[in-house]
Amino acid sequence: MPTRFRVACPRGTVEGKGRRSWYAPRGVVAVLVVSLGVALALPAGSRASGAPVLRARGAALQWTRAGRHNEYKLLIRVLGRHVHGRRRLVTVVGRSFAPPPVPGRTVMYRVKAAFNESGWSNRTTIAFPNEVEQERPSEGPQPPPREEPPEEGVPGGGQGAVRYRLDAASYFDAFAQAQFAPWVRLHVSLIKGYPPFGDRFVSLFGLPVIGYHDPATEGQAPLGPAGVASYVGKVTRDMRAGYTGVFIDDANWSPGFSPSPGPRANLANLIEAIRAAAPGALIEINSHYGDIWPLIQAGDPDVARALRSVNMICVEFGVGPTSGITSGRDYGQFMQYADAVHAKGIHLTLTGDRFHNNVPTMEYNLATYFLINDGRDFVTGTDLTPASWWSGFDVNLGTAVSTRQRLPGGVWTRRFSRGIVYTAEPGAPAQTIALPGTMHSAEWGNVQSVTLAGGQGAVLTG
Repeated sequence: MPTRFRVACPRGTVEGKGRRSWYAPRGVVAVLVVSLGVALALPAGSRASGAPVLRARGAALQWTRAGRHNEYKLLIRVLGRHVHGRRRLVTVVGRSFAPPPVPGRTVMYRVKAAFNESGWSNRTTIAFPNEVEQERPSEGPQPPPREEPPEEGVPGGGQGAVRYRLDAASYFDAFAQAQFAPWVRLHVSLIKGYPPFGDRFVSLFGLPVIGYHDPATEGQAPLGPAGVASYVGKVTRDMRAGYTGVFIDDANWSPGFSPSPGPRANLANLIEAIRAAAPGALIEINSHYGDIWPLIQAGDPDVARALRSVNMICVEFGVGPTSGITSGRDYGQFMQYADAVHAKGIHLTLTGDRFHNNVPTMEYNLATYFLINDGRDFVTGTDLTPASWWSGFDVNLGTAVSTRQRLPGGVWTRRFSRGIVYTAEPGAPAQTIALPGTMHSAEWGNVQSVTLAGGQGAVLTG
């Protein structure tokens, strides 16, 4: 999940279901597309067993379905005398992708299903023109200078990089313009849009968009057959418009967590009905950790049934003060929760805490994200835009070289090839941690040690 283009980790992903278009700035006269290997016209029996078939349409890539998950590995290699061999491996949710242009270069692409569920596709290349003339910026907020995507290793590297899921509510409307597309592709992996305004994000940024709908507040509660049909109708409309899937808000299961569309069995019916109507949809549910985790532990049949159709679970407020994770025991239980849903093939989105929207809370939440991230989780901030972006989300820790560990005194840590993260669980005493040398943090700056109190974290590179 939430969804910036970066190496060996999804940065710009596109669902191939429904309509998709790629923004081509004025001045691009032609893009030469050469497809090598297997052509789409070949019969299925002549293709490599289980491998997707890749083709380029203009400057966008599309491929056929492969594997059991809607997730793929896209290999990108820039060709040319001086740059041959520069490789990038990108994780893509869905079956299409709008790659950033490389002016004057020919770029080769191959794709395969994630989790080693297929072989590599045929090779396809795109030859980009030498010059790409940018549109004249319109009046309004201006994006910062474009940064080059950071390099990262291949397998396993996704655990140390940020997959940012943008919550594109009304605060982001001013940035729904073509000149911000490069910035968005560089920093964002997945967009949560709000139909019908969110429809414009589908083609504008070349990223997957999930449509927000709340069955508890949009007229479907209490859920019955008619309410389920009404909600599924909204999702199918979105999918026809090119959305990747749906964000089900207020998917609360227990009476103490409101609002809830209820009853529990019918909420499970709704999720199953969405999966039946849109088999390839990405389904993210916003279920409070304190609500759903006890039910998972208890083996609740309705929750178990629903989770078989779910791809992602939103952790609203992340691990911030509003999350209810207020003790060392709570924090340890949350780690177990993350492991349990990962084992089901489900991934988490840790959101910002909008009631504590400050750098210390964001750093603590981000450090926790890196403790649990298996390369397919997401993280978000609160109302961040090109004008207010927090640089902490640009970090690239590289490949995980250890599992997370809990040290004496309630400090948690995980080491990466390019850095290390620490958190102090809520209630832990303040502790000073000596570092192996000078390291850098978006919150702490350049430091040789950090002192963390309970509920604080540090994401350190160097």
